[in-house]
Amino acid sequence: MFGFPRFRNLTVLGPSVAGATGRPRALFHIARLYRVINFWFWAIVGIPTIASAVYFFGMASDLYLSEVRFVVRAPAKMQLPGIGALLSGASIASGIDDTYAVADYVMSRDAVAKLETEIGLRSMLGRPEGDRFSRFPGVLSFGRSDFEALFKAFPRFASVEIDSQSGIATLDVKAYRAKDAQEIAQALVTYAEQLVNAMNERARNDALQVFQRQVETDKEHIESVQAQLTKYRVQQRMLDPKSAATGPLELMAKLVAQQAAAQTQLADLLRNSPHSPQIPLIRTRIISLGQAIDGERAKITGADNSVATAQSEYERLTVELGLDEKALAAAFSSLESARLEAQRQQLYLETIVQPNLPDYPIYPKRFVSFFVVTVTCLIAYGIAWLLIASVREHASA
Repeated sequence: MFGFPRFRNLTVLGPSVAGATGRPRALFHIARLYRVINFWFWAIVGIPTIASAVYFFGMASDLYLSEVRFVVRAPAKMQLPGIGALLSGASIASGIDDTYAVADYVMSRDAVAKLETEIGLRSMLGRPEGDRFSRFPGVLSFGRSDFEALFKAFPRFASVEIDSQSGIATLDVKAYRAKDAQEIAQALVTYAEQLVNAMNERARNDALQVFQRQVETDKEHIESVQAQLTKYRVQQRMLDPKSAATGPLELMAKLVAQQAAAQTQLADLLRNSPHSPQIPLIRTRIISLGQAIDGERAKITGADNSVATAQSEYERLTVELGLDEKALAAAFSSLESARLEAQRQQLYLETIVQPNLPDYPIYPKRFVSFFVVTVTCLIAYGIAWLLIASVREHASA
């Protein structure tokens, strides 16, 4: 099928030529052997299949599997007043996104570094039970034993898969010893919980800082308005324009009453005693009372330095102070609600399946792996044969 052309002509010589000398006969037998063995078939199928059989059935070390299943969840959040309601919904995104974040961290350099420091990951992956191809350091790491090589070797022993529908993450950890697989899996779950707690702490601090800044801002504004109000009272020399207007109003009411009584008395005298000497005096008194009433009215409603003018500015500052106090009360309420929310676990990692201690090794899948290698090699050989045959057909056409 994939014979060498230089040996084809030897078959034409036949037994007569082979009998002439011993060397041509030997070449004839070698050519027949090559045609029987089919060098390319052995190169593509035979040798790789034999090598895989030797490795999987004679060299590959047993691996124990410890499985963990977890999901990241968020509890129902409290309804916070005002801005708190908005920040509460945006504080931490819950659901599958957080699960992906945790799964990514589990396979990160940080996690591998902590495993190496805290539980001795390097020694676990280099157990003497491991074969020289799969263990670390080994053939696949090209003799390197640095941290980068360890990080690249780690995915051969650990993997995470996430169900996009349920958001459940499955962590598989393989090791040469059952206890090692369980210990690595348990450590990774612990690191995942620490990451979730750190995410919660950061979200809590961010939320509290927002509300705390709002409270401080409202306090500063209230202090500013109170300072303006005090300064205005000092300038106007009155504590409260409403109270200051009470005296002039009462005095003006008395003067109006006296003026009305004087006018009534004057009317009686003009009717009964038109020539009475008291009439000029009463008229003078009425005029004086009218001037006094105008003076008091000017104090209350005049254009400059009147109680009404003072009352307008005073009311503006009072209304502004009242609004700031309400805003401060709302900010305090939001801050208190945020503190209550901070006491709750906004995100939590729920371990559905705890890291198990495997009873027997289930890796490698020797027969399955050998079958896959064999079928792959046969497919590659078939594709190569079809390509060569096609090339020869076009060349001979």
